[in-house]
Amino acid sequence: MSLFELDFRFGWRWLLPVAAGSRLYLYGFSNEEVRFWRGVLPVSECNADTGSAKVVLVDGVRSNGKITLSPSDIRAVSVVAMIAGRAQANHWRSILREAYPQVREYGLLPSGNPRVVVPLTSARHAVMALSLHRPGRRVARLGVMLARTLARFGYLDLLRGRVLLIATKSPGFVPHGAVLAGVPERVGRQVTDYALYLGTPDDNRKTVIMPLGDELPSVILKVAETPRACASLNNEAAALSALSDSLISSFVPRLVDVVTSDAGVTLHQEYRPRLRVSARKFDQSVADFLGQLALVELVTVPLAHYLAHVSESMNETLPGQVLRACRDLHDRLQNLGESGQAINLHRTHGDFAPWNCAWTDEGLFVFDWEASEARGLALSDAFYYAIAPALLVQSDAKAESTLAKALHVGEMLAVKMANDSGVQPDARLYLALWLLGRHDKAGLYGELLVLLARSWR
Repeated sequence: MSLFELDFRFGWRWLLPVAAGSRLYLYGFSNEEVRFWRGVLPVSECNADTGSAKVVLVDGVRSNGKITLSPSDIRAVSVVAMIAGRAQANHWRSILREAYPQVREYGLLPSGNPRVVVPLTSARHAVMALSLHRPGRRVARLGVMLARTLARFGYLDLLRGRVLLIATKSPGFVPHGAVLAGVPERVGRQVTDYALYLGTPDDNRKTVIMPLGDELPSVILKVAETPRACASLNNEAAALSALSDSLISSFVPRLVDVVTSDAGVTLHQEYRPRLRVSARKFDQSVADFLGQLALVELVTVPLAHYLAHVSESMNETLPGQVLRACRDLHDRLQNLGESGQAINLHRTHGDFAPWNCAWTDEGLFVFDWEASEARGLALSDAFYYAIAPALLVQSDAKAESTLAKALHVGEMLAVKMANDSGVQPDARLYLALWLLGRHDKAGLYGELLVLLARSWR
């Protein structure tokens, strides 16, 4: 298993109350996993001696219930953290509660491949935590909606297919991750628990943390540890700072703080709870947002200069028709560039998909600015907003209808830009530039390139 897969699998480690120099013992973990834990926790010893351990981690699912912890073992350690299935959790929950004054329980969802960590000590917190996970696929969305509805009535059993139990002798413990992120100083001591969203298992994974207390959360944390993920969060911090006094500041999270440590980077930024809204009102607000964003840091540059950085794609592994489409479109754009054609660049979001927007009591809220560019291609956010669902969610998406939708959304924004700035971009020209700039021209992107080349005669 790769380092990134292990990092994802054990992303809940942010919650562990592990003090620097603690002695750690692990049950049910492979040698590879033991090496991983040794590298990510501030422990002085790992698996040296069960009798001297102060922190015990147990993978009860992997060990199939064969856990040799005795009551005396449990009483001797300061912290026990256990991953368990439903039946194991029922057994160990009562044992841990007899030995420890503080036992916290978290649901890991979905149980087979957890993406979100939901605190189960409070139905109210569970409901708020489930808002962190907005799956793309309809069946998964319905599952989350059902879980939230049941949680509102105090029924949490659906969330207990796989759980994380954390027992500690310190009733008011603060997770190790919260200490590194400076949560007590910046968010306040009123925080009583946390919900986590674990991201995806790659080198750009971030953990999103929602601090929970008596009030609705107003701040959310994003934590990065790998170099690529840290660079993404630093870029997001720069974008949020640049946008704080812009035309679109009301749509954008307020940057509260950036905390940097040897472990990585943590962004503290504004959070607004999601509300229901009609699709028509939401779409109109998206159009208004894109129109205003198109005026932020707007510049005009010669197409020829921009095109010099866009490859015509000589990747011979691509299908022949995709290669021909890339070259045809590149030649057409080159001719336009030589004739003096200019294009618009402005601040872009860079990952403007429907799931990175929400309706709140202050209107549209657009988050996840990690891929933002100060000199991004005009209309590119509109194109991605139209294409992302077909690319990443819809299993039966058709290239023809996806292309028509992308051009339609692009043309509507182009008209809006013409009304605001007096210049109306050619949506086909910008879509060709944007598609040629995609790193992966296989799959749906390749089909769109072929269709665009055929239709743009």
